[in-house]
Amino acid sequence: MSAASVASTARPVPSAAGTERDRALDRALAVTSSPRWDLNKRFPLVVDRAHGAYVWDADGTRYTDLTSCSGAAPLGAGRPEVVRAMVAELERSGGIAPGTVSQARTEVAELLVAAVPCAERVVFLRTGSCATTAAARAARVSTGRPVLLTSGYHGWHDWQLQYKPDMHVAGRDPATIDFGYDLDVLADLLREHRGAVAGVFLTPEVNFFPPAFARAVQDLAHENGALFLLDEIILSLRYAAGGYHGPHALAPDLVTMSKGIANGTALSAVLGRAEVMEALEHTYVGNTYQRETTPFAAALASLPIMTDPPVLERVHAVGCAVMDGLNGLFREFGVAAVALRHPAVFHVVFDDLNLGSRFYTDLRRAGHLAEFGGTHMVSHAMSDDDVADLLLAARGALEREAATGGLDHQDRAAVHRPRWEPAVGFGQRAFGAMRRTVERWWEPPAPD
Repeated sequence: MSAASVASTARPVPSAAGTERDRALDRALAVTSSPRWDLNKRFPLVVDRAHGAYVWDADGTRYTDLTSCSGAAPLGAGRPEVVRAMVAELERSGGIAPGTVSQARTEVAELLVAAVPCAERVVFLRTGSCATTAAARAARVSTGRPVLLTSGYHGWHDWQLQYKPDMHVAGRDPATIDFGYDLDVLADLLREHRGAVAGVFLTPEVNFFPPAFARAVQDLAHENGALFLLDEIILSLRYAAGGYHGPHALAPDLVTMSKGIANGTALSAVLGRAEVMEALEHTYVGNTYQRETTPFAAALASLPIMTDPPVLERVHAVGCAVMDGLNGLFREFGVAAVALRHPAVFHVVFDDLNLGSRFYTDLRRAGHLAEFGGTHMVSHAMSDDDVADLLLAARGALEREAATGGLDHQDRAAVHRPRWEPAVGFGQRAFGAMRRTVERWWEPPAPD
């Protein structure tokens, strides 16, 4: 498959034939890249480098990154303090050792135990998928029970893709059951599998479900003798200095974290009660690259910055500015769309999916990368000028739609209805929520 053939789905308006971008795409597609996952689901370009809030493609075009490198770099790519710490550690120690116990690992664990309310012990891995898989193992070993009840995405590993039939995973784990964010289904499953449920594993979707929902899930788990596991791979320290569960008085038995712990460097963690973490003494979740010291050096540089209140306040302020600006434009142009809700991890929902796709394509043409239907995560490196440029590009996109009739028949008032159909569909597509659950918990924005 060539770059030109991908263009019809991944690049609505491809570059002129023969550009460096096309050649780079052709090479990538020939040997490694996936048209579906790397291009259609992300961006149809080959990245050359990133720094701060910006990324450059193979043609040298610069874009503002509204994904924070898919959430991995909340401080911005190449944060100088983090880079210096990694380079110094690489030069000092060689970057890896034959043993898994290092001073840096201990120091990072101590920082996390001090910052994260539920944490008494920490085990480190490389990726979010590895961390959630290790947490699932720990819950099963700790309780001696086989069944896990889950909602949300916990990574690409086979055990948890029950709610994604389009993944075509053979031999799915029959002891992992998705409850679709539905409390009634969860209660039924806990009764049906009484005495066999190791834990209930929840990924909070903060733009659709309030803290009261997570608290209800936790209470059902604990009332039925199951552990409560919270997947904060995305939220983590981006949401609050102690993660999502701290401000909302949740008491998870295990938490998984990754994005932002080491700002742009692969490091994940399972944190939790010592009694539950003790189960890992009776199984094995280690990996060769637990011996690597550079990610811990990156974490030691990142964590004090990420947990500094003014830093997180700035990230949230930037997110609010983007959301408020987009919502203002949607109101001005009468577009049935809304940016919601938490400034660190927000979504944009369109009534007209085709309009939404064109809108995001226009943003990319103007030099702003954000995934249509994906999670928007701004970084600390994004400036006020970057926000202004983004909103100017958004205005231009909507002006073009208005001029060509693309905004005809929009029903802006529908956004404020409790059962707004696009919100229901978004929840079903994005994280496998059942229709009645979104209808029950969805809180529309206040009327203009």
